[in-house]
Order: sequence, then C-alpha cells, then structure tokens
Amino acid sequence: MSNKKPIGIALIAIYSAFSGILFLLTGAVMLLASAVPDMPVWMTIIGMLIIVFGVFSLAAVYGLWSIQAWGVKITKWLYIIAIPLGIISIFPVYPDSEMTVANTVLQIFGISISAIIIWYISKESIRELYLSQNNA
Repeated sequence: MSNKKPIGIALIAIYSAFSGILFLLTGAVMLLASAVPDMPVWMTIIGMLIIVFGVFSLAAVYGLWSIQAWGVKITKWLYIIAIPLGIISIFPVYPDSEMTVANTVLQIFGISISAIIIWYISKESIRELYLSQNNA
C-alpha cells in the first residue's frame, strides 16, 4: 500500500501546523502580559487555554501526517470546538471590546474553514485511509 497522502490532508496539516504555532505564540504573549500587575485573571486563563489548543493542534498535525487514526479524531474535535468559539468571537465578549466588520468576516471565514475540514476528514475515503493504515 502506498503512503501517499491526499492533497487535502497535506493542506489541512499545513494549515493546522500554522494555526498551532500561532496559538502557542498568542498564548505565550497573553501569559506574559498577564504577569503585569493589575491585569485581569481571565487573561491568564485564556492564555493557558490557547496554549493547550495549540499543543493539541500540533499533536493532530503529527497524527494526520503520519496517518494515525487518533490524528483524525483530534483534528475533528478541535475543529468542532472551533466552530462555536468562532461564533462566540463574532460578538464582543471581552471587556471593552466592540463589534467590527473585519472581525465578523474573519470569524465567518474561520468557521467556514473549520466546517470544510470536518467535512473532508469525515469523507469515507479519508476514514478508510486512516483505518487501513492502523490495521496494517
């Protein structure tokens, strides 16, 4: 059996790796900023959650790239979680934040990408690829 990956898996892995690295960097900056006196506690909590999301994203990339069934499962769950988070992020939920057209467009774009990724990795051919590799 060939180890050739479908182009969709390669694109999802690249996108997820880029996102995971950005999550780690964003979380680290939030944690550093939360160390400043009088910063709100929510900044620390959100920073830690973003770092965890980044670690899971990078783990999912490894699983996708190495054709592991758990990689598809983690990827699917991460993007399922990303959809409601994207919907929530459209609205101004942080203190002193306001709704902007640019944020709304970016969040809708991110939600669409998440839905496409979930659809793609749920396709029968992709599921069979990951199941056959793990049973070999």
